Parts: sequence; structure tokens; C-alpha cells
Amino acid sequence: MNAGTTAERVYDRLKRALANGTFTPGARLEPARLALEFASSATPIRDALHRLAGERLVETRSSEGFHVPAVNEIGLRDLYRWNDELVRMALRMSRGSPTPTGNHTEPMDAADLFSYIAARSRSAEIVMQVASANSRLAYIRQIESAVIENGVDEIRAIAASLEQSPGSTKLLIQEYHKERLTIVPKLIITAFQNIDNHK
Repeated sequence: MNAGTTAERVYDRLKRALANGTFTPGARLEPARLALEFASSATPIRDALHRLAGERLVETRSSEGFHVPAVNEIGLRDLYRWNDELVRMALRMSRGSPTPTGNHTEPMDAADLFSYIAARSRSAEIVMQVASANSRLAYIRQIESAVIENGVDEIRAIAASLEQSPGSTKLLIQEYHKERLTIVPKLIITAFQNIDNHK
């Protein structure tokens, strides 16, 4: 396995682990320990951590190394609001544009749906920004399923409105994010309960 393949494998595995909540929020990420766990040398691990830091999925602290970003109420509210703005901007830009070609299937989760809406905008920048927000919200969206009972129905309603009632899509997207803003405190509590369960 060459160095490029190893680096990409390590990056992909670390990114999946962060999205799945394998590392608790605020935890320090030790390159030496990760190298053992991932059967890699330390260099690809450090390269992946720097790359993830550039994507804001990992934090770097002066003299303290790499850390999983902490979950806090202010930051989570900001991220939900940013995602709301991005998706509605993509929706505005997609008006009159043909549906993207490719093997698109019915969105099954928020990340799939919002990525699809971004692709309809035909804006590479919007696509990248929505992908970034999806990655940063991946862990919290897993927690959402324990707090919101009708999350899947919301996603299906937004997806259906894109084809059946485009005028209502903006409102549905706003309502989706409004509901999540109201449960931010519960999401934070659940995230900390998960931390306690990992100890």
C-alpha cells in the first residue's frame, strides 16, 4: 500500500469515526495512539488530522495538540442557522434549473437531501459549503433521532415538496431548522450523556 493510499484510508476512517461519535466531544486525539489503532505510521495520522482541522472537524489548540470539537449551545445554534441559510440559498439558486443528472435516489436522511438541493443549485461553492455543514452536523444528527420522533417524515415531506409543491419547500426547510433550534438544549444534554456512557 503506497503512502497516498494510506493517507486517504486514514483520513476516511478518522472522518467516519468523528461522524459516528467514536471520539467524545472535547477528547484529545493522540497521533501515536491513533497510529496504533489504525495500523499506520504517525505521519499519515498527523496529515489527516491537519486536513480535518482545515474542515473544522478537528480543533487544534496551542501546545495541546488535536481535539474533537466540543459541543456547546451557541456553536450548535449557529451551525443550524448557517445550514438553514445555505440550503435556502441553494433552493433560490435552483429555480429554473434542470434536475441534476446521475444516480440520485430518494433522500433517506438530512445530509442526502440537503446535498441534493445543493446540487440542484449548480453552484460548486454551495455544494462544498453544504457538504461541510453536513460533516460538522453528522454526529449531532445521530443524536437528533433520539430526541425527534418525526425526523424521517420531515425529510420525506421536504423531498416530496421539491417535485410536488416547490413553493412550500422553503417553509418546510425553515420549519425543519426551527424545530432543531428549539431542541438544542436536549441535544446538548444527550451528547453529554453519551460522553458519560463512554467513560
